[in-house]
Amino acid sequence: MSGKRILLVDDDPVFVEAVSAVLETRYAVDSAANGTEALEKIARSKPDLVVLDVMMDHLSEGFDVARHLRSDPETRSIPIIMLTGVDQVYNVRMEVEETWVPCDRYLEKPVPPEELLRHIEELIG
Repeated sequence: MSGKRILLVDDDPVFVEAVSAVLETRYAVDSAANGTEALEKIARSKPDLVVLDVMMDHLSEGFDVARHLRSDPETRSIPIIMLTGVDQVYNVRMEVEETWVPCDRYLEKPVPPEELLRHIEELIG
């Protein structure tokens, strides 16, 4: 295990459990069920990376959290991977664009575990 910490933010407990099991083979993993809980945890202890769902308590919650992290000098440099099923739900393809999708990677669910691990390794080792 690398000693690096990942915060997994998603309101689906089954998804959190499955992804945590994969990530915990290499990283320490904490989770939050919504944006408010995520921001509280990040304020207490900054993770090395955040894996963030787009749609939680409201449709744009993940974007709101990402914009908040990017606007704060204390959290601006934390890498963010956004995971979402919005492409499938709404048949819309979103691309990473700094002003609208403030993240380092944008991946569509379901993301294969080896692909998620590869993106994490590219961002934090």
